[in-house]
Amino acid sequence: MQDANAQQLAYHQRRQRVPGWQDLVQVLLSGVLESAEGEDGRQFLRLMGGNLATRHPLPACRTVGELEDALNRLLADFDWGEVRLEPGERDLALTHLAWPQAPQGDRAQWQAGFSALLEGAYAVWLQAQGGQPQVPLRSEGTDAQGALRFRYHNGR
Repeated sequence: MQDANAQQLAYHQRRQRVPGWQDLVQVLLSGVLESAEGEDGRQFLRLMGGNLATRHPLPACRTVGELEDALNRLLADFDWGEVRLEPGERDLALTHLAWPQAPQGDRAQWQAGFSALLEGAYAVWLQAQGGQPQVPLRSEGTDAQGALRFRYHNGR
């Protein structure tokens, strides 16, 4: 039997399935990644994620908790799961849970494309909260439970 967290995750991922739209998005993400050379496809998808974030700005947030709440309200509107923010001394770790799964086909390519979109969106949202454009936000793949991991890190 699955634990309660796994059941909740599976429930939310089932609810995110929108016939037609999710297939279209998967075809578009795959097409971009297959037709662009090297890092160009991911860079284009990061740009599109940033454009999406610009169209859906967050309110000004004074604390990490307020930022997490604002992000999760927006992600709920999109039906894109939720994010947990973990501040460190020089970084902010983002763990994106219950993200929409690939309707069919190449899960790795879907994950790469969706992750690139989120990378661009999170970067724009953090910059709008006072973050610096020279501080990178980067995808770190997935954790053991399949959550997408990102890190906003000031390397200085």
